[in-house]
Amino acid sequence: MSKRISIVLPDFYGQRKKLKGNHSISSGNCLGKNELFECLPTDTEAGLIYLKNRVFPLTKFEGLLPPILLVNQVYTIISNKTAVDKELNLLQSKGVIRVFKLVGAETVLVVIFFKDLTEHVIKHCPEKPVINRFLKILPQVQDVIVEKRFLREELGFLEQEISDLVGCGMLTLRSAASYWLSFPNSGEFLRIYFKGRKSVLGTIKKSKFSEILQPELEDRNLDKSVKLGIKYHIHDFIGAELVKWARQIDVSPPTESSSPSNVSSGAESRGMLAPRVEVRGCS
Repeated sequence: MSKRISIVLPDFYGQRKKLKGNHSISSGNCLGKNELFECLPTDTEAGLIYLKNRVFPLTKFEGLLPPILLVNQVYTIISNKTAVDKELNLLQSKGVIRVFKLVGAETVLVVIFFKDLTEHVIKHCPEKPVINRFLKILPQVQDVIVEKRFLREELGFLEQEISDLVGCGMLTLRSAASYWLSFPNSGEFLRIYFKGRKSVLGTIKKSKFSEILQPELEDRNLDKSVKLGIKYHIHDFIGAELVKWARQIDVSPPTESSSPSNVSSGAESRGMLAPRVEVRGCS
């Protein structure tokens, strides 16, 4: 079993104005200049946008998977987990994102922007009215599971329509009376995720003292086994507290011709200022 350890977290974002109403940059509701400030993302939404644009390797999975982000990854950007969870619930209630609980070798909480989810589902599911109907009512279901009785009695889905949703990958069987909410190719994502996770953790643990500089780790040629990218897994490991992240600083004295700012920027460009990833008792 993994040990929980203390973490030094990078502060990528400052305080942002909280969401008001149904406005969101990612939802495309910023229509007028007067709404500009209301459309500024929360810290959590800004973190998700960063992870989508800078961490998830979309070009590798275009046509197969939408940008899939991990709740653990958001914790590497915003250290207040309670605030993150609260804002994720708010964003989901407003139809900006969708949180899924994927069950494989371990349980994984993932986040997909609702617009990306809709495009992915339409692309991979047959053109049946039940698919569009389910997407429209999905924001009414705030849990990661849905009862079969609720689908039939409250939402009015027929048995064949429920079977169509299962066949499309929108639902996966949880029990005789309930389903996990899901999306097409979620099983393929889990396969790729766990394979990459095992490979990166194994690489770290095989390093001297079970620690390695992050740039050195990112330079390793692990493309075949780590399709999501090493950076994707590093964010996951830190957020899940599987590894310890610490910053290494060049403490050599400045030369007479160097100002403090030049020394700092020069050290970073030479890789002297680098984060360190360390494993402590990971299974």
